[in-house]
Amino acid sequence: MNAVEIRDLTIKNKDFKMDSLSLDIKKGCITGLVGKNGAGKTTLIRALTRQLRPQSGSILYDGKKFADHEVEILSEIACVFDGPHFPLGMKIKSLKSAFAALYPAFNGEMFEALCRKFSLPPNKRAASLSLGMQRKLCIVLALAQSPEILILDEPTAGVDPSDRAEIMSLLQDFMLDEGHTVFFSTHVTEDLDKIADYIVIMDGGRIIFNEDKVAISSSYRIVDLPELTDGVKRSALGVRRTAYGCSALVKNDGAYPDARIPTTEELFLYLTDGDGEGICGH
Repeated sequence: MNAVEIRDLTIKNKDFKMDSLSLDIKKGCITGLVGKNGAGKTTLIRALTRQLRPQSGSILYDGKKFADHEVEILSEIACVFDGPHFPLGMKIKSLKSAFAALYPAFNGEMFEALCRKFSLPPNKRAASLSLGMQRKLCIVLALAQSPEILILDEPTAGVDPSDRAEIMSLLQDFMLDEGHTVFFSTHVTEDLDKIADYIVIMDGGRIIFNEDKVAISSSYRIVDLPELTDGVKRSALGVRRTAYGCSALVKNDGAYPDARIPTTEELFLYLTDGDGEGICGH
């Protein structure tokens, strides 16, 4: 079952084009979105969160059209963007009151409990918090809205490993309810290796990869070779130079028993050519 269904989404401006993009975001799963800067991740999230209107295409939220169920859908979705979307001069306790007035399902007791858990003092102003603490505050505010779908844009960017681990723990706790769904973009691919159920890779406004982690573990391998053979070159999905020769991303057909399962970072690099350096050829 899908929490969100995107069909033929088209968004164009003078610098960017997303043409007929389609994607299913599975209910009860964590889906991670990866891509280079400018690949279209934030554009897609802005369209999902109704901050940007596409030229064409449709988005269904739990099978419902936004135009027909606006109030209901807005109550089911919470978003965390790449920076705070509230006045940083406000105290945390004032943010609680403001969000409770905006969101009827806002859970004040949950908010207070999570603030205590993550040492967010009610009388502190958001501006006085570290970047990591501000990110946790944003997520706590989103979770207290009691959403079914949580959408996040780079929730751990610039956050130290300790704060990142706590943010990932928050997302895992949220997913203890099987009806919940998380969709988040990140450059920190290690986070996806730990908690994501699905990996989606964007490049140039297109979805170029969309697989669940089980399929990745069974269907893809990284093969290390002293030299690139014609057979591997023909079948490789991506090839990169290493200090010892070349390595290739291939479909797992059992021909390379010593090959390893790719990480999310390796999938991204091999499929998008990373920064363009160290490519042997395709």
